Amino acid sequence: MRQIFKIFLNAEGTRPWLVLTCLLLGGLAEAIGIGTLLPVASTLMGGSSGTPSVFEKTIHSVMQAVGIEVTFTSLIMLLLSIMLLRSLLLFFAMVYAATTATRVSIGLRRKLMSAILDARWTYYANQNVGQLATFMGNDATRSGEAYLAFATAAACSIQIFAYAFIALLVNWKVALAGIAGGLLVALASAKLVKIARRAGFKMTDRIGTLTSLLVDMLSNIKALKSMHRYGPMLAHVDNTITRLKRAMYAQSFARFGLNYGNDFLVALLVAAGAYAAHVWAGSSITEMFVFGILFFQVVSYASKLQKQIQAAALFHGAYDRLTAGIQNAEGQREVAGGSLTPKLQTAIVFDHVSFSHGETLVIDNLSLEIPVNTITVLQGPSGAGKTTILDLLVGFHQPSSGTIRVDNTSLATLDLVGWRKMIGYVPQELALLHDTVTANITLYDETLSKADIDEAMQQSGVSAFLDRLPNAADTDVGEFGGKLSGGQRQRISLARALVEKPQILILDEVTSALDPEAEAAIVNNIAALRGRYTIIAITHRPAWTHIADRLYTLRNGKAVLQAKGKKH
Repeated sequence: MRQIFKIFLNAEGTRPWLVLTCLLLGGLAEAIGIGTLLPVASTLMGGSSGTPSVFEKTIHSVMQAVGIEVTFTSLIMLLLSIMLLRSLLLFFAMVYAATTATRVSIGLRRKLMSAILDARWTYYANQNVGQLATFMGNDATRSGEAYLAFATAAACSIQIFAYAFIALLVNWKVALAGIAGGLLVALASAKLVKIARRAGFKMTDRIGTLTSLLVDMLSNIKALKSMHRYGPMLAHVDNTITRLKRAMYAQSFARFGLNYGNDFLVALLVAAGAYAAHVWAGSSITEMFVFGILFFQVVSYASKLQKQIQAAALFHGAYDRLTAGIQNAEGQREVAGGSLTPKLQTAIVFDHVSFSHGETLVIDNLSLEIPVNTITVLQGPSGAGKTTILDLLVGFHQPSSGTIRVDNTSLATLDLVGWRKMIGYVPQELALLHDTVTANITLYDETLSKADIDEAMQQSGVSAFLDRLPNAADTDVGEFGGKLSGGQRQRISLARALVEKPQILILDEVTSALDPEAEAAIVNNIAALRGRYTIIAITHRPAWTHIADRLYTLRNGKAVLQAKGKKH
């Protein structure tokens, strides 16, 4: 229980005490309104209720103090006024709670996305894309639903206390019996709530696993279908679905057991309460009428409370899982770097740089120079450290020893964000958005002008094939750019890197998957950019040697300056 209400009280950007205050006042108003039926009934029956209760005396005293005559009409008007106030207060509280639940869900999504994007590079190697997608979709939605369930549970709790308080003023003996009945409902339902909580955690985990499997399968769908090897993966999915089904069965058992078991228990307790009120407490007919309503409300709200706690327990696993994911990402926040404004006017220099992945030495005492506004090509076999050099240059990793200098200033002392804004990056693994050509180039940056976009498309060669697309720049490229050829996807990725007018253009094996003709076209596009950008290309393809101003061969973590390409 404490963990459940902790989510309601600690959710960021909310005002739980405002909601609780409205719920408290609304609950008291509802209980007072129901309690007002007692003097109404007494007046209607000519004051035949016997000795007036403390509650009746209080109502009469308040009305007389404000100059209202105690009549049947005035009592009815008081009852209606109190119930109207109750409706307004509870309406405001629950509407606010419902809208806040939406804000909680959105806020968790924003916090997760921010934490993911701010994490250091090593964080991504340990993450499953499908699991992150589950965090963003299913878990964030269920977390918002958890907040609303907690708010509703809080409302039920306050209603119970309000009704119990009024019942004590009417007849303390039967009130204690009602409170005991409510506790009995809670105890009887506790086991089912635990079952629901466990089922909720299992359902959350297994839905996440299924989403991860789906993402992995779709990412490898071409190979799976080509070799018809998705049978074992489907069997693995089916096994996960079977375990999810068991959790859903347990959840259904707990849910309906709580619903219908509590309904019977409430009816049993109300009957027992009526008998006790008449035989044990000696209540009058009017007291029994009103107290029957109060007793029923106390027990009924106790039942509703348990149902809301059960609902909250189902969603609690998603909230815990999501917040743990956020904390994990936040705990791996990237170091911001230095504070100096980066400038590049002469060269980037690697000075005796070494770097290791764990115990594996990848870069060993490497030295090289990348002059400004030239084309520098790094060649070498797989595992020679080419991509690691780029990762060090971008700031994804820091050298184990040695220094990377930008115009004689250590890269470690530069503002990392400012440095990266100077870079245009074209990766080997293309991942176009399932959107238009324009959206893939701008990445939804609305500050980019049409002139900026057109210039980037011209420089990258996108303009050469744009007229052949059904809707030109507004053509949807399909999932991962599947409607386009490899060369077209590569040119769009190049335009994306150029549209922000960077100073440095980094190309990571951009033609490794292209045929010679498409590769030659890309290489010619890059050659045409000489003098406008500091271009760094890593590749194992010989076509790039002909445009290189400076060519390095990497072997065993070291760089050797080779003969330059032909003069330009």
